Amino acid sequence: MIGEIKTQHFKKILVMNEKFVHWLAPLNNESLAILLDKATYKKQINNGAGVLIGFSNNADYEHKNLYWLRNKFNKFFYIDRVIIDTHSQGQGLAKKLYDDFTKEALSLGIPRLVCEVNTKPDNEASHKFHIKNGFKPVEDVHYKDSKISVRYYEKFLLDD
Repeated sequence: MIGEIKTQHFKKILVMNEKFVHWLAPLNNESLAILLDKATYKKQINNGAGVLIGFSNNADYEHKNLYWLRNKFNKFFYIDRVIIDTHSQGQGLAKKLYDDFTKEALSLGIPRLVCEVNTKPDNEASHKFHIKNGFKPVEDVHYKDSKISVRYYEKFLLDD
């Protein structure tokens, strides 16, 4: 069942985030609370077994990925962070969250979904997931300041 992220989910989210921190930015209680306060979309599934946090193009949140995307696209819904607990992977939870995220974008008249997936370190499973679910690569970018490289993806929902 998909629902809002509540403070009771924080501990589980932080544990999951730490497990996959090589692909995600680190979080603590304070930074998670700030992230959720700024997020346009923030939902969990199955009592925190998975989460998806996203932003509209005009969200009051400054981040290098949003900055890059805002320079490329006018209107979008950005998937900032999706995490599925190791024990819940392969059960279709990410797909359910993405479907819900897509419904939200369409209800707001947002024409595209966008995200980034690490290429250094490479997140091969995430690349496969996004391509399988209709996302197309846009561009590879290397951020020298963080030694991270990403591939940006987009999925058209509506004509711009």
